[in-house]
Amino acid sequence: MFTQMRVKNLATGSIVYGKLPRGCMLCQQGLKTIIFLTGLCPCSCFYCPLSEYRRQRDLIIVNETEITNPFEYFKRLEAEILKSGSKGASLTGGDPLLKHQLAVQTISYLKDQFGEKFHIHIYTTGLLLKRDRLKELADVGLNELRIHAPLDKLEEALKLAREWGDKLSVGLEYPALPRSRDFLLKLLNLAEKYEVDFINLNQLEFTESNSLSLQLRGFKLSKDYRAAEGSEEAALELIRYAESVSANTTVHYCPVRVKDHFQTGLRFYRNANLVAMTHQLVTDAGTLIEVMYDELGPYSSKYRQFYPAKYLHPLLIDLVKKGKILEEAPSVRKLVLEETPFNHQMVPRTRGGAF
Repeated sequence: MFTQMRVKNLATGSIVYGKLPRGCMLCQQGLKTIIFLTGLCPCSCFYCPLSEYRRQRDLIIVNETEITNPFEYFKRLEAEILKSGSKGASLTGGDPLLKHQLAVQTISYLKDQFGEKFHIHIYTTGLLLKRDRLKELADVGLNELRIHAPLDKLEEALKLAREWGDKLSVGLEYPALPRSRDFLLKLLNLAEKYEVDFINLNQLEFTESNSLSLQLRGFKLSKDYRAAEGSEEAALELIRYAESVSANTTVHYCPVRVKDHFQTGLRFYRNANLVAMTHQLVTDAGTLIEVMYDELGPYSSKYRQFYPAKYLHPLLIDLVKKGKILEEAPSVRKLVLEETPFNHQMVPRTRGGAF
């Protein structure tokens, strides 16, 4: 039965005409592990948000962990996925197809370890797409292909991608540049012509590495100090147009805050819950809190010990005579983010209670 597509405002802040892509669903639940296969890229987009450390460098980073020993890659990858509770992964860069064989091996490994339902998407410029490469990716179980190609190369990439339409969900992913109405309409027209499943429009992000380039082209930083003025308006204009013409292609607008608060934030929170020890408390931000003391009432000790955070009750706080509260990052072992001298008023607030 035909269901009319409509515009929906999601709780995360995303706005979508049609059905949210499966890869985006998992991202917004914090259930995707990010596999940065390489910073190398055949394009030099002026709006590229990659840091100077990652840009045009051949390195592998899984979530926040750089993997410097290639012999440990698959073991470390599996560990990151398990401690994040992920149900999928995205292969990104740079252009991960510059390391095509590693991409194929990674997808095959993940499907073997976590099953066919483990969802995998790959992001590419499309410039390196070849028929044999696409066949390999599809055969090992790739679920989504996300293309970000220069407009004059896009149609060629789409012709190839649609040959595997029965195996692959194919989408386009671009930043929503302010004042880019004509460009975005061309994207939609090509998407309709080649029966593309979705277009993801990301809010144009200002970063330390691209801010000068954006300003030189007349883009202005919005009041949230993260995105460009007019980017959201450009994306919403295309969404309204797609709805007005009853387009068959899903159009999804993803604000910067979705990545910060949900894609990354929920993954941190889930990670913290999985790795928290019995004396640690998980905060709403996905950090770990614990109390380290030098003296506990009459039971003095020359060794530092940890006080179970779940017993931070006003009646018991008086036992701690000398100590401090540590807030740590769960993704990096014993990385202390904040250290606060202990006082009787400091009882941490948490999302889900104590462990």
